[in-house]
Amino acid sequence: MRSATELRQRWLETIPRVMARTRMYARDGREMETVGRTLLENLCFVDERDDDLTAVGGMLADRYGKFGVHGPFAAMFGHDRDCVEEVASVYAEQLHRLGYLEAGRVLGESAWNTLIGEVRGRIGERDVRRDEVEAVFGAPGLVVGGRVLCYVSAAGEWAFFDCWDEPARRYVPGKGTYESLSEGAPLVRSVRVPADDFDGGLVLTLYGKVLRWGTGWWIHHPGADASEETLAIAAQLRAVEAADPSSGLGRGLA
Repeated sequence: MRSATELRQRWLETIPRVMARTRMYARDGREMETVGRTLLENLCFVDERDDDLTAVGGMLADRYGKFGVHGPFAAMFGHDRDCVEEVASVYAEQLHRLGYLEAGRVLGESAWNTLIGEVRGRIGERDVRRDEVEAVFGAPGLVVGGRVLCYVSAAGEWAFFDCWDEPARRYVPGKGTYESLSEGAPLVRSVRVPADDFDGGLVLTLYGKVLRWGTGWWIHHPGADASEETLAIAAQLRAVEAADPSSGLGRGLA
């Protein structure tokens, strides 16, 4: 029979593989939550870190709510756009804080403050691609599932750039098959920065806003840089919808 030390080492070796190839271990966010939580529980049990496990569990419950870590992600973009990598990244942060997962590059205070300032000040109002993020902020400390870029500060704080390439394909005449359509590096749909709760730390890009609320996102969720004219039009459309909900604004304008 193998010892607890051998089991511990096996779990430690599994963590980087889970983060690199998330979909080999889970089909959706709910399954990934089970995988991440089980690894965390097993390691804390062997190391007799019951208090640390309780603290992490309480923090996750406060930040993500009664439906678990996957709940807010599924509510944000819908269950048809899964959140395997996002959920895995949440557990990556906790495993790193407890010393069970290493992060490559770590940002100093100045670089970290610049990143947070850029996210809050500019990224939430436009579209940005993955290669642009890496060009501006450098290589991330960890990439989860090939699409969530994780930046780690020297103080142990994490920021996540959630990239998403909307599946698209077209039929190829004469070949009897389909081909995938791609326009280069995937777009970032959201950025998550340190905050007390999920919504407080969430910054949606323009692409993310359209995915979440449709092309008429600006009617109910105008950006901070919206012009007075845009705000006035949005207010008029909200008034029309309130007076007659059947007027047909629909998802594309909601």
